[in-house]
Amino acid sequence: MKYRLQRLVLRMMRGIFRILPHDWAMAFGKGLGALGYHLARGRRRTALENLEAAFRGEKTPDEIQRIALASFQHLGIAVAEFLRFLPDKAESLRERICVEGEENLEKALEGGRGALILSAHLGNWELVGLELVRRGYPMAIVTKIARDRAVDEFLTASREGAGIKVFQGRGLFKESLRHLAKGGVLGSVLDQNARRREGVFVPFFGRQACTLKSLALLARRTGAPIVPIFAYREGWRHRIVCDPPLDPGVTEDMEGDVVRWTAACAEEVEKAIRRRPEQWMWLHNRWKTSPNGSPEFRVQSPEEKREGAQIWEGRREKEGKSRIEKKV
Repeated sequence: MKYRLQRLVLRMMRGIFRILPHDWAMAFGKGLGALGYHLARGRRRTALENLEAAFRGEKTPDEIQRIALASFQHLGIAVAEFLRFLPDKAESLRERICVEGEENLEKALEGGRGALILSAHLGNWELVGLELVRRGYPMAIVTKIARDRAVDEFLTASREGAGIKVFQGRGLFKESLRHLAKGGVLGSVLDQNARRREGVFVPFFGRQACTLKSLALLARRTGAPIVPIFAYREGWRHRIVCDPPLDPGVTEDMEGDVVRWTAACAEEVEKAIRRRPEQWMWLHNRWKTSPNGSPEFRVQSPEEKREGAQIWEGRREKEGKSRIEKKV
């Protein structure tokens, strides 16, 4: 029953976003994102915690709240675009997308070992693979299986319908190796929390974040270069930037190389997010997996702040009485 209902809702949402004029559809998506910000208290709290920890001493509380709200609104717009254009209406986006630095990807592919795309849930990240397919690159992505079967099937069908191969679940590592051996382009977003056995801890916005090591493992094993490519929204247009391939260097210590390469990837992702922080998914619990013994930064709730203030005032009152008694 749940599966059928989810499929129905997804199809209805796609239909609504396609019927509406473009500006109305985007405004509707933005409005849904804002509604989510106000209703999804847990996600809003996570976003504010992440932002306060990432920009401690850099941004004011008002700036952090504005970024958090804008992040939810931006996600709503990105979802609206996905539903409106993928898989069969992608060509209508052509005039809204520009690509910078494509020569970096072309040069990376000259080695004959394929190319690994480092990206993030930034801007409308789905457009990276979409545009590369349109330009003739053999594109595949590595992605997690969504919790809900209906959502997973919907996402996979939309991506594959647009010409993007999807590798997930068992066997994805072997599929990835075969794809790269044929000179293919393999994309991966490296900005989500990883389970301890899947990742390594590397710095990310000043904290140790468990980060998937799969991209570094593939690069180390195949020799395929890692090319950072990120999408940035500029109004209703999109700018996709291809940066030069990473070159962290190779040593005889494979385990050490994987950590260094993953750290280099995380650094690139952080730099990209800092350019447009309001376009990243701060609502994701990026630092959920923490190193043993490492305390996590956490924003206090209003109730905790009031309780802390009462305790502090109580201590001050006691100290004041103690001083008076000593003087007497």
